[in-house]
Amino acid sequence: MNIKENIGEYLKLDPYEISKNEKREKFLELIKLLARHHVDNCEPYRNWYLNNEFPDPEKIISIDEVPFIPSSAFKYVSLSSSSKDKKTIRSSGTSSQLKSQIFLDAETSKNQTIALSKILSANLDKKRKHFFIIDVEPDKSDLSDSEMTARYAGMQGYLMAAKKRTYLLNKNNKGELEYDEEKLLLLLEIASREAVVVIGYTYMLWQYLVNTNNPRISKIDLSQAKLIHFGGWKKLSDQKVDKSELVKMLSLKTSIDPKNVLDIYGFTEQLGTVYVSRGISGCRASSYSEVLVRDVDTFEVIEDGKEGFLQFISILPLSYPGFSIVNDDIGRIINRSVDKFGHEILEFEVSSRLEKAENRGCGDTLPADYYI
Repeated sequence: MNIKENIGEYLKLDPYEISKNEKREKFLELIKLLARHHVDNCEPYRNWYLNNEFPDPEKIISIDEVPFIPSSAFKYVSLSSSSKDKKTIRSSGTSSQLKSQIFLDAETSKNQTIALSKILSANLDKKRKHFFIIDVEPDKSDLSDSEMTARYAGMQGYLMAAKKRTYLLNKNNKGELEYDEEKLLLLLEIASREAVVVIGYTYMLWQYLVNTNNPRISKIDLSQAKLIHFGGWKKLSDQKVDKSELVKMLSLKTSIDPKNVLDIYGFTEQLGTVYVSRGISGCRASSYSEVLVRDVDTFEVIEDGKEGFLQFISILPLSYPGFSIVNDDIGRIINRSVDKFGHEILEFEVSSRLEKAENRGCGDTLPADYYI
């Protein structure tokens, strides 16, 4: 089988129900094939790989030998491994920051959709649910605003799991966001008789579920619901709010079971590869991904429990060499175990982001000859 067929076969596996030995064998073989694919098909990546005298992909014998590139490389270099028609995805960021540029062809996009769909299904149950979105429905004026665009772009993949979508907020005549009372009543009515999903950016949930003065929210009962939040942690950390505090307040305010509060970690350079945290647990790697922690000075892999740069390895990036990336997040492995069914569990937590000046990232801490 070629690399595309191998990825397709691997994606038939359950996102969490895989044994440690099966994953170790099959995952590494796929990553070696991906390394070879990108060396052969992406000239800047090939030059970097050869200049740094990394081992031939076929000779890699363990996952910690897989070369990685800094996520910031995608801000400076056009990295494409596909000659087919492709679309360009740009990361969010302020207007003064360089944005990562990711090239997606149809095959990679399809694989990302399959992986994300299976991960969401495993965490939300297979039956599709009504999604209530704590945001305003986008229109052309919203899509011209960089912050709004980033929020909507980040949410689109998750909304594919919905049987129906309802946006809960609208803009008043001052341009401020507030609840659409009719839509809020619909949420209260439907949530009282069936499981729903409430979804939004992390800081939007904090503002409009936890800190709102809307009297109807005090009567809301989400005890049957799942709640998805993602991104936007910086605004909460500035307010000294951590995950534990957020989950506690959401549970008090809405009666939701803490384990049904799903914090989703992911980033543009590895679209489709997400890591779901339930309640205050760590972010869990799926069958389709692996996480390593590297020392911030030596970049050597360090033992579980110690903090370092997070390296994310994914089987999905085929049209661009983003299968092994170190980004600016500092974190640690907090759980590496096997459940009673023999399935591997790997969970990590993100503790901080590397303090850096404008346009700097983990790539700037690497040796000059390492960088693409």
